[in-house]
Amino acid sequence: MGSRLNSSMSGSIDANQALLDRLRAVPNEARNLFCVVVRQAYHGPMHPKSPGVATPPEILEACGLDVGEFYSLLKLLEGVRLVDVSGDYPFEEIRLTAEASVAQGIAERCLEKGAPLQEVFVGLDLSLLRQ
Repeated sequence: MGSRLNSSMSGSIDANQALLDRLRAVPNEARNLFCVVVRQAYHGPMHPKSPGVATPPEILEACGLDVGEFYSLLKLLEGVRLVDVSGDYPFEEIRLTAEASVAQGIAERCLEKGAPLQEVFVGLDLSLLRQ
């Protein structure tokens, strides 16, 4: 049983590290947008909507980017397979990809630990979650 537990923890650590590696490939502005996407996908104000879905209006309201900058940064996040965008303007739905789905668990841990999401996703620092 212990080796199964260690194996599952190791898999989680590997997935977390893979997420940080993807985030490292984009600029800080895109990482900040990723934080907003994660927050809005699971705790955003727009309802009804499917769990895990964020929409451009709620993201734009939360992040303060202009529309052009938002779509440029969103393309970067899509390019490194952090988000998928479906639907047509103005009804797009933004979801985390399977590769980025561990972000939801990390965000929950941040809430539990009182750690700022930006420290993990922008600062690329998982050590805050180990305290």
